[in-house]
Amino acid sequence: MRLLTALALTMSPILTQDYTWPTDVGKHLSSNFGEFRATGYHLGLDMKTKGTTGHPVYAVSSGYISRIVTNYSGYGRALYLTMDDGQTAVYAHLSKFTPQLENRLKDKQDAGQTYMTNIFLSPQEFIFEKGDIIAYSGNTGFSFGPHLHFEIRNKNGQTLNPLTNGLSQADRIAPIAEEISFIPLNSESWVNGNQLPQNFSLFRDKTGEYHTPDTINIFGRLGLSIKTFDKRQGSNNTYQPHRIEVFIDERLHHTLQFDRLDYNWRPTANFIKDYRNARLNFGNFIKLYRNEADPRVPIHADSTNGILDLTPGYHDIKILVMDALKNTRVIHGTVFNMMPFDITLEPLGETEDLLSFLIQPRSITIPIKSVIAYSFTPFGFADEQISIQSSEPIEAGRIVTVPKKQANRKAIQFIAQNKLGAQSKPVHWINNKYVGDYLSVNVDMDISHTDAGIYVQIQPEQIVSANFSLRLKGEYQYETIPLNQIQPSVYLTKPIPPIWFENVDQIEAILNASIERQVRFEFPYTVAMPGSSITAVSKDSFCSIRTTKSSITSPTLMWIEAVHKHAPVQKGNLLSRVYQLQPFERPLLKPVNIGIRYSSKLKDKDKMHLYYYDQKEGWSFIPTGNNKERQVLTGEVNHLDAIAIIEDVIPPKIQSIHPGNNGNYPSLELNQFKIKIDDNLSGFKPVEDSFELRLDSQSLIYAYQPNLKVISYELDRPLPIGTHTIQVKVRDRAGNETSQNIKFKVY
Repeated sequence: MRLLTALALTMSPILTQDYTWPTDVGKHLSSNFGEFRATGYHLGLDMKTKGTTGHPVYAVSSGYISRIVTNYSGYGRALYLTMDDGQTAVYAHLSKFTPQLENRLKDKQDAGQTYMTNIFLSPQEFIFEKGDIIAYSGNTGFSFGPHLHFEIRNKNGQTLNPLTNGLSQADRIAPIAEEISFIPLNSESWVNGNQLPQNFSLFRDKTGEYHTPDTINIFGRLGLSIKTFDKRQGSNNTYQPHRIEVFIDERLHHTLQFDRLDYNWRPTANFIKDYRNARLNFGNFIKLYRNEADPRVPIHADSTNGILDLTPGYHDIKILVMDALKNTRVIHGTVFNMMPFDITLEPLGETEDLLSFLIQPRSITIPIKSVIAYSFTPFGFADEQISIQSSEPIEAGRIVTVPKKQANRKAIQFIAQNKLGAQSKPVHWINNKYVGDYLSVNVDMDISHTDAGIYVQIQPEQIVSANFSLRLKGEYQYETIPLNQIQPSVYLTKPIPPIWFENVDQIEAILNASIERQVRFEFPYTVAMPGSSITAVSKDSFCSIRTTKSSITSPTLMWIEAVHKHAPVQKGNLLSRVYQLQPFERPLLKPVNIGIRYSSKLKDKDKMHLYYYDQKEGWSFIPTGNNKERQVLTGEVNHLDAIAIIEDVIPPKIQSIHPGNNGNYPSLELNQFKIKIDDNLSGFKPVEDSFELRLDSQSLIYAYQPNLKVISYELDRPLPIGTHTIQVKVRDRAGNETSQNIKFKVY
């Protein structure tokens, strides 16, 4: 017993560190550990510094400075403190270091005549005690405002959640939950009579717990994801929760926890978040399941995968969302696991004000409990929920009446629920006076790709009276696939395995009434398999995608669509069609190579490059290669976005320079040069080749802040009295240049 107690006491400091907070401006965060970013995960804490720079930054524990880094992007000015416990604290976006560290940095920069450094130091050079000032907060590197980015890394270089590994922060507010998503995972999966993923709003009760709006009818293998975030008192920011637990019928089903991450795992963030919901702008959902092909990272529990595959009947779902201090939010839901049933619809007649219908289950004898109805315009647009005037049981079915005025010139969709709680597939009534001609109506096809597989959607531009089906055709393949009518003018397949399309080059929509009509769609799509490389080419042969062996984790149907309606290119010249890489709602693990051919009349243009469309930033530059012999621009992308060739011929702007032209300045008061620059489209690559700064013809070792677009230089001694010249040259990514010389006097 004494031996075990001694061992526990010996190990406890290793397991639970006690670090001091690295700033003295309050324990307020703008971001926490594990948040989803465009580049992956946020690997530390972003600590607020009251919107200003220059605040002391402290050693959180005793140790030595093992590394100094300075650059224009990334962490800007950063220090690495290797602590006595063997872990490393990383401090980023600093404005300056202590004088002895600054001197060491300046010697290195002067020796190499470069701002960029990566200095590794010996344990004896710069030793600090816990609580010593080591630097001052700033806004350097890829920073969107003054703050301190802080990390704790273990001996393997992996980042740990500082709030569960030595730092403490008061917090009494539990996370918030807004929506839950049910995601079908195969062709036999259903959610409320539908095979597409569905989101449901959550409702908060008086005790602060959340609930799904009603019992949800599910069937087959499904995944859950949840839109949730953490809050802290005194802050409007939102944060990533620390831990989520899923219980089914009060038994722990799955867990995930944001405690340890690695720089090499950053691409896996798109498999931890619900990527489809994010791409559709529905917000940040966290997946509560792991597909077999998803990359394995120690966020999900290793022994379970979180997938729902429940026995028939009712089941309780409980989800606990926790922050680092275990403030917990509870979400409750009830699901009923049963296959959706088919119903039949028979018009019974009409009066001056009402329409009557008999709705019955097609095969099962479980009585229908309730019916809801929705109206749609003749062109298939959802209109409104229709009031059910009466609903009378008859055997297992019901006779329902609806107001005639709500159905005038409309189609009606009926959905039933039986007494067990199962929901029906929808059925539709269409007034034949207002249907289109199925032999001549235009028919569109859309394809989407989810975790369950490929959905093919056929949609006539007007409601028609015909039976729809689908044919997949290839040289050695001929497959007929039924379509479910999910709305009066929308017909959808079950999810289809991507491998089925491997030898398909044509899809036919079959509209069958008195005469069969075939609508053919060309099929320039390619099936990409993990571990192999494929090339997909657009229908016009001008755009291509090439995957690498690691680009995808599961079989994926890839194609390219020429986009007719796209975001405008306002600050450049669009020189190609805009191409949407598909499937845009599927994540990539590694980048894909892209190429767009250009015509010979563009061969001499040297300012054209590839760009992708970012929903937040607009058209964004892609580092581009130009094979003039083949007349193709090449690059790579991390997401399947819209891409195009755009020409940027507008030079960047030098907006302001301090000191100003012809200005007069006291020698002891002029201590900094500051140049504000901007560019309309391609932007600046954050490297020294993009800029030149000279004082009296002598090159200076300057800093650059890429988000503020500011070049700066700190004077380490007063300038001599007299006239001086500053020469500035800036170059954007497209190769456009601007230069300016100014003269000023020092007295």
